[in-house]
Amino acid sequence: MEFKVTKREIMITIALTLFLIGIGFFIASSIRNSIDESNDKYYKSLKVDNDMDMFSYALKTNIGYVLASGIVEGIDGVSYDGINGKYFYIKKVKEEYTKHTRQVEHTRTVPDGNGGTKTETYYTTETYWEWDYVSSEIKHVNQFKFLNSIFDYNTIKFNNDKYIDTVKESYYIRYKYYAIPISFNGVLFTHIENNTIVDNEFYYNSSIDEVIRNRQTSVTGAVTGFWLLWIILIVLLDFGYVYLENNYLED
Repeated sequence: MEFKVTKREIMITIALTLFLIGIGFFIASSIRNSIDESNDKYYKSLKVDNDMDMFSYALKTNIGYVLASGIVEGIDGVSYDGINGKYFYIKKVKEEYTKHTRQVEHTRTVPDGNGGTKTETYYTTETYWEWDYVSSEIKHVNQFKFLNSIFDYNTIKFNNDKYIDTVKESYYIRYKYYAIPISFNGVLFTHIENNTIVDNEFYYNSSIDEVIRNRQTSVTGAVTGFWLLWIILIVLLDFGYVYLENNYLED
């Protein structure tokens, strides 16, 4: 089939493109406004830069949203026998070296009975060994200190644990350890009400300025990503339209 583009198709394609771009500006504006609204509480929050007195004042006065930088310190760290040091949180994972079997598929060429050959599938049993999960147990501090204020362990959900060591009990049994350091720094975004912190987010090894910049960058990233997808959609729709046999335009 001969592919050709008529002047009428070009005109309609241009009109369709302009219409979709107009819709795109409306959607992009909605995305920007939605993210800006979500980020507004970060921009307007009280900024506490490693200031214990200011943070204590914010707790006493139920000031609302706060962005505070400081060090988290576990009170009375935890550990396991054979592991050096004290930790904020430590997870002990037991693994067993276990023998497994599996069926492996192969092919070979065999006579087909008519003077020719054919491909035949057959299976063999393969043995292999791997470390299998058996169980795990966790220890953690009961309380921690942030900017000289004490909170219960579950007040903030920290997720910065990392692998620290593997200890072999025998050839077939080993223990892997994952832990959070006894102290670490970062930025806490929180809402203070009833003299405590709620709806907490913690940004590790960061500063208040970095958190604000990242929130601002999220707006640009979301809008840019939308326009890339929207332009691709417009191009596909335009191409799809002119590719069709638009016979009605020839009348």
